[in-house]
Amino acid sequence: MQRISDAERLIMEIIWKAGRPMTTLEIIQRLPQEKTWKQNTVVTFLSRLIEKGIIKATKKGKANLYEACVTEQEYLNFETKQFIKDVHKGSIFGFISALCDNGDITREDIEALMKRLKE
Repeated sequence: MQRISDAERLIMEIIWKAGRPMTTLEIIQRLPQEKTWKQNTVVTFLSRLIEKGIIKATKKGKANLYEACVTEQEYLNFETKQFIKDVHKGSIFGFISALCDNGDITREDIEALMKRLKE
């Protein structure tokens, strides 16, 4: 799996939310109004997502149906692992220490983590 750009992520959020194969037109119709991407732009992003193994396309008549090959949770897990690897040299302890040092983790978070770790 490879990381996806912010634009590709926006398209994936549409596909994940739909939970079914979608055509290019359906994806374009669900884009936020401020995104005025042309069809060719969306097709380019879809092609990149296929190359990265995130989606697959199935031909149906003249249209392609695009569907996710990975769930949103699987992708989030991948991104989290990559972040810890890239920013914290793979150290989960370093990551959690940074959260503690910045005050970004609450006592409730710590208690929930302790409970989870004991499971």
